Amino acid sequence: MSDEPSTAAINPPRKSLDAMRRPESLDRSFEGWSEKVFAMLDRLRAEPHIDQYKKEKPGVTDHLKDPFRRYRDDLVVNWVLPNRLGFETEKYVFSRLLKNDFGAGGCNDNLWMSFYRPETRRLEDVQITHRVSPDGFAVGIYVGSHATDLLAQAKSRIQGAPSTYLDLVNPLLQRKDWRLQTHGRSGGSKTKTDFEAPIDHVPDSVDGANGIHVRHYIGREETLDLGAELVDRALDLVLDVWPIYRFYLADEFA
Repeated sequence: MSDEPSTAAINPPRKSLDAMRRPESLDRSFEGWSEKVFAMLDRLRAEPHIDQYKKEKPGVTDHLKDPFRRYRDDLVVNWVLPNRLGFETEKYVFSRLLKNDFGAGGCNDNLWMSFYRPETRRLEDVQITHRVSPDGFAVGIYVGSHATDLLAQAKSRIQGAPSTYLDLVNPLLQRKDWRLQTHGRSGGSKTKTDFEAPIDHVPDSVDGANGIHVRHYIGREETLDLGAELVDRALDLVLDVWPIYRFYLADEFA
């Protein structure tokens, strides 16, 4: 049998962290986020409605969506392609500002993106997410209720190897601005539990969660200061959560 062609895409969970390549010098088109985008998101947070969205429409394109596409392109050029990762990087990788709330006209104050495996959909896969909000920028890993089977699989693997999971999560929680978050429902209300320091056991909230985040937060001022180098930071953060991504999905952890 011939060797695998060098251009063949790799199912992402098969790619180990040790095998991951990162260019020494990044090729960037993203210029950084602007004060204008955060001012706009502030206004959408204050007035989270389609009427405000319509007022902001030119800025939504110029200050939010177009720069975010360039950021996405930089991740593709500097991470996905060099590592031959079999991700969908074009179709439906971005969330929407307008809410699907049965005509109520609600609007979100943040936008996020995630690549996903082409045999599934973005919300139905384990996601390495990148989010801009009035608070700044965040990168992390998420598995949620739309990915029913994968959420159940992640919980099963955590329950079956809790010490392994803690060994992956705790080194991140030892560092500044990392959080393990679980969210669910109780009595018809949404619940969220945050852990910002290392934990000595898997929280009870994991078992009943309909979503599990491990996420790093970059404050608004630091995000602005980073400019184009936010791409560099994001690639570091993607590699930080990659072992958790593989724990949730790779066959060797089954």
